[in-house]
Amino acid sequence: MGPESDTESEDESLSVVVVVFAGMPYLRRCLESLRGQDADEIIVSHDDALTDRDSLTSEFPAVTFLGTSGHATFAELRAAGFRAARGAVIALTEDQCVPVPEWCARIRAAHSGPYAAVGGPVDKLLPRDGRSDRALNWAQYLCDFSRYMSPVPSGASDYLTDTNVAYKREALAPIRALWEDEFHETTVNWALAAAGRELHLSPDIAVFQHRELSWGPALAERFAFGRLFASTRAREAGSRRWLFALGSAALPAVLTLRVIRNVVGRGRHFGGLARALPAVVILASTWALGELVGYVTGSAGGELKPQATG
Repeated sequence: MGPESDTESEDESLSVVVVVFAGMPYLRRCLESLRGQDADEIIVSHDDALTDRDSLTSEFPAVTFLGTSGHATFAELRAAGFRAARGAVIALTEDQCVPVPEWCARIRAAHSGPYAAVGGPVDKLLPRDGRSDRALNWAQYLCDFSRYMSPVPSGASDYLTDTNVAYKREALAPIRALWEDEFHETTVNWALAAAGRELHLSPDIAVFQHRELSWGPALAERFAFGRLFASTRAREAGSRRWLFALGSAALPAVLTLRVIRNVVGRGRHFGGLARALPAVVILASTWALGELVGYVTGSAGGELKPQATG
């Protein structure tokens, strides 16, 4: 049964799609957190960059490892996972994340409501030995996820992150053409909102994030994600894309102040922000450059593909 199939109203089945973003050992850590949770199926969507699939298959026999030949973008891996998923509700996360023990059960409970999509907070996974994490790791977290740092309000939201979200299959079916080949969070969520469907934020559906990157890959990734966001927005903006391109000059300050506002508003992680602030400015500036290129070219480029993760 594919995502376009009719689903009985009493069907409460849950599929979990894990996109390989960071690779081993992050994927193993993520799957350990999902072991024994209340999911009907767990699908790991990956491409040929995952070179140690056999050992994972034997270690996690209940998990379906869905391989895509060659090198796929993260958006293509998400789409492949959603096409294969059979659940009435399809949850999405990435291997860099560790869902809380009751994550699946809480997703089921939240989707008893009328929401098209339900998401939750993304919190920083701190080193167990009490050491301070690297400034770059903090900067990555704050730039990507400070908007979703706990505590988050419960209720309707304009934004949900593709590292912690679950969709009703019936809500996705009418917009399948928008995500069948590449699943972009902004495109899908904007389309659902435009159709009058509610995006809901639940503070109980939490994941923790941690990933190590060196400066070179971090900057390349930041540029690519900025370009991707702008190219997606440009398709909807028409001639306004040139205004957005001009506005990208102000983005380093805007994005940095947004991170500061989020931290102050949540009242936590002041120490992490203080250590990471110079790196936040650098990452925000790189994102801004990516946005400028995305608006000018209207193209996402082809850089957003997993690195070798075996």
